[in-house]
Amino acid sequence: MDFYKGNVLRIDLSAGTTAVEPLNMDWAEQYIGGKGLLLRYMWQEVPAKVDPWAPENPIILMTGPFAGTGVTTASRLVVGCKSPTTGIYTDSYVGGSFAPELKFAGYDAVVITGKAAEPTVVVIKDDVVEFRPADKYVGMQTSAVEEAMRKDVDPGAKTLSIGPAGEAKIPWACISTDQYHKAGRGGHGALMGDKNLKAVVVRGTGSVSVGDAKAFLDLIYKLHEEYILTEDNLWAHEEGTPVLVDPVNGAGALPTRNWSAGEFEGAEKINSEAFQKIRTKKRACYQCAIGCRNFHATTFAGETVRGEGPEYETIALCGANCGIDDIDALMKFNELCDELGLDTISTGSVVGLAMDLTEQGINDFGLRFGEVESYVKVPELIAKREGIGAELALGTRALAAKYGHPELAMEVKGLELPGYDPRGSFGMSVGYATSDRGGCHMRTYPTGDEVVAGTSPANEIDAAKIEQIVVGDSSKGFIGQNMSSIKFSAILCDFWAVTPEQLVILFKELWGHDFTEDEVLKIGERVWNLGRLFNLREGVEKDDLPKKLYAESGAFAEGPSAGQAVGEDKFNAMMAEYYTQRGWDASGVPSEAKLTELGIDVRL
Repeated sequence: MDFYKGNVLRIDLSAGTTAVEPLNMDWAEQYIGGKGLLLRYMWQEVPAKVDPWAPENPIILMTGPFAGTGVTTASRLVVGCKSPTTGIYTDSYVGGSFAPELKFAGYDAVVITGKAAEPTVVVIKDDVVEFRPADKYVGMQTSAVEEAMRKDVDPGAKTLSIGPAGEAKIPWACISTDQYHKAGRGGHGALMGDKNLKAVVVRGTGSVSVGDAKAFLDLIYKLHEEYILTEDNLWAHEEGTPVLVDPVNGAGALPTRNWSAGEFEGAEKINSEAFQKIRTKKRACYQCAIGCRNFHATTFAGETVRGEGPEYETIALCGANCGIDDIDALMKFNELCDELGLDTISTGSVVGLAMDLTEQGINDFGLRFGEVESYVKVPELIAKREGIGAELALGTRALAAKYGHPELAMEVKGLELPGYDPRGSFGMSVGYATSDRGGCHMRTYPTGDEVVAGTSPANEIDAAKIEQIVVGDSSKGFIGQNMSSIKFSAILCDFWAVTPEQLVILFKELWGHDFTEDEVLKIGERVWNLGRLFNLREGVEKDDLPKKLYAESGAFAEGPSAGQAVGEDKFNAMMAEYYTQRGWDASGVPSEAKLTELGIDVRL
């Protein structure tokens, strides 16, 4: 069997048993891998309406078909579950080398259910799976866990682990691998902690078959030369995501001081130019030709701080959103989140909210915008639920509600918003509202057209714009929902600006027959609609935005996006158009005709 290993590993933590079953190849052909195959397995494996904290709620690790091959950026893993943060579907993607190693061990996917009686490490060595006690690793930070696994298991071991935040079941705790790579959003780390699963370790000695290896290698060289090592992708190698700080700030879309402004006066101190001054080297994930990872080093409070990142989202939410323009403090905050196992988007959001509540005299958390000393102490307090961290661990929605100001929580469906304010990038309003995992920029990126490319006024949106959000047009800087769904089913990195045309080339190799661009996008549409069905089954909230974004009173008084508000009537009109173009009814439910057209074999 080419590309796929054809095996799914099942791990029951409660019973302490494992089993291997064949991968459903009919589903693989229909949904490819990654996000698509994850969703199809989740529909079957997640009991309808299950409590996200129940042992029956599985954590699923899914590879893509090209993991373990020479296809650039394809070494990523997707982790999925019913989110303990939002109560709906969530997936999170992580690079590094775990996914190829899992394929080398002989598995396309791992389904983890149950709850271990004691802290546990699962060790996978090819066809041998062990449950080992994890008592000595409890409380360890993520880099220490990985170092211990290389010593205790195998020098070449690849590890997925949680830090103290996961053990404490912080709702936005993440999963770490290769030290600096995080499956960040949706609380997968919290669910691992609840299952008493400290780490999953894999060591594989097999290989991945690609059919005619020489022909496939020639194809990879061609892809690299014509489509990957090009100007469209070089920004990721040369500067990485910090390059976004200046254009987003210039558009008035950079979340500043808990979203009270869209322009940060200290942006030049934490922009790409500032980070390049402390960059020491470049890094790349397994078999990646782009090499986007920036390794920085600086000092804070007399101590050396070094590591990969921070990426733009961390700079936006933990920097500008907290009023922090001290690059050394921001590096330290990012390092702490990495080691403790905290998603930086949610952490920066809740810290910014606490600062806002303090500044407005609503409740004094001892945190103020721009004050560094108290700011850098917060990640550890949250991860240990100590002091103010016990309340901040509630997350932005619950914390704002507790103090009677839900309008100050910038989240959608319980997931904190990333670093693009719709008042400066209107297309993100529909993107956030309709994202299948809550507030997220990874499903569609109209900011690329509205701000980065500068080809569309940020305050103008019409049916044509909605069509781009739905289908996506990479030539205009968009990665729409259908396009992102198929891209993340192949699990290609977002930093490869791949097009349907290029996916056609890869899928022809995968299945041995011709594809068309329309067929590729249709697979993406199938995946997106299945995700919608899953969320409807679980009781997804209305597609909506924080009220602050609608009202004229919420518009900024100054800056590039001054006076702009999304407007509730305008938003509702956009949503009606979105549902129509999706083939969904007025409540956002896919029609029978649409499901039949897409060949989706499940129903509510």
